[in-house]
Amino acid sequence: MNESCFDASDLYNELDEWVDDFWTWAKSQKQEYEWETDYEHWPRIYSVFSKLIETTEPSHWYRKTINNLLYLIARDHECTGLIHKVSEKPESLLFLAQEGLFYPDPDVRWQLAYCLTKISKSYPKAESIICTFCDDSDEYVRRRATLALGSIQSGYAEEKAIAAWKMNLEYQQIAALEVLKQIESKQLEHYVKLAANSEFKYVRSYAERIIEEVHKIANRKKD
Repeated sequence: MNESCFDASDLYNELDEWVDDFWTWAKSQKQEYEWETDYEHWPRIYSVFSKLIETTEPSHWYRKTINNLLYLIARDHECTGLIHKVSEKPESLLFLAQEGLFYPDPDVRWQLAYCLTKISKSYPKAESIICTFCDDSDEYVRRRATLALGSIQSGYAEEKAIAAWKMNLEYQQIAALEVLKQIESKQLEHYVKLAANSEFKYVRSYAERIIEEVHKIANRKKD
């Protein structure tokens, strides 16, 4: 169904009402762990959210609608069903990703970076947006974006992985090693050697895993 075939204003208004309802409920909750999943009306939100994505186009969304969509995606970060729904419409995902670059909640930004990998082959703009997320102010967003570049074998993956390593943060360095391994970078050996002597326990452990994997591959080739 195309938006021109019906009046979408009721749909936008219904989304507003459910966001308001969630917001009111959220104020009474202890916001820790997976607190959002306790909201009892997620099925209703999924329904109106899905219908809006399926039947309307970003060019017709109000500013409030855009903010509502980003807010709900962020609140659904434990299940990620809403962002996967958006990824079914690549142009809508690209639009929200650009809108979400500076959205204040990192729980929407990392999901956007992650889901852009699903459309990167057909939409080159997705790769450049992921690169922007690699420079995000939030550590977890940067990490997920760097891993996303590795997963799509981006030409920028090595550069961003090395930049992540230089931040000298434990999980950034683990992500850097993973990406260098994914893209079979010539720099991997150098960074594995650095990792083997890292001050960080989990970085050293990850380096050991990579060394073991390399040895297993080498032995298989000999056989």
